[in-house]
Amino acid sequence: MRSIPTRLVLPLLALALSIAGCASRESREAGYDRWLSPWQGASEESLRARWGRPVSEEPEGSGKRLVYVYSQPPGSGGSLGISIGGFGIGGGGHTAVGVGVGGTVPLSPGGPETCTTYFHVEQGKVVSWTFEGAGCSAP
Repeated sequence: MRSIPTRLVLPLLALALSIAGCASRESREAGYDRWLSPWQGASEESLRARWGRPVSEEPEGSGKRLVYVYSQPPGSGGSLGISIGGFGIGGGGHTAVGVGVGGTVPLSPGGPETCTTYFHVEQGKVVSWTFEGAGCSAP
């Protein structure tokens, strides 16, 4: 069995982390969008009762936009576990065991993760929403 050359381990690890981070963020955003979907057609009154006072309220088209901003502690979006190692059976019945390296990496290191959610309201009803930020995930 061939082993991965040491000079390739770090670049492969970085690639795996970036791919996992993108997939995880996309799935979190899709989950958040699904979590928001019951608000379609809901009254502004019920939205305010559940979400509280918006950070801002702005006129938009024939309605208004209610803006909510939430922050989560860093790393609360999950983590990714990675291990590198090897095992092989050599010729003549000899067994070789490689050394493993493992670790857990937060998917969102650094400061707090923020999510800004915009609800567009017309005639007292939620008609659409958008959101942005690394902290946008269903609770």
